[in-house]
Formats: sequence, C-alpha cells, structure tokens
Amino acid sequence: MLDQTTTPEEAIRMAIEREKTSHEFYTQAAKIAKYPGTKQMFEFLAKEELKHRRILEEELNKDYMKEM
Repeated sequence: MLDQTTTPEEAIRMAIEREKTSHEFYTQAAKIAKYPGTKQMFEFLAKEELKHRRILEEELNKDYMKEM
C-alpha cells in the first residue's frame, strides 16, 4: 500500500507490478474479444502497459535513485 512512508523506489516497484498485471489483463481480454475492433483496442492497451513498464524500469536504473 502506498503511504507517506513509501520510498520512491518502492512506489516505482509497485507501479511496475501494476503494469504487469494490467498487461496480462489486456492480453487476456484481447484473446476473448469477439469483435475485431475490441480485440485491436485491447492489444493496443497491452502494448501501452509494456511501454509504461519499460519507462518505470528505466527510472529504477537512474543514478539519482541510487542516492536514496
């Protein structure tokens, strides 16, 4: 749970886990979608979650995070 004692690194790690879960959700939704447009939307959203995850993972590797 996110609160005032959560460090930036912890918050980023939590966000990464949520991105993973969201990606899995959208991927599964795309698999069961009945209409092509709906399937395409879920596939797009799944790809967006991967982008978000990569951004967050890059933040963990930045030097300023090591100072905390």
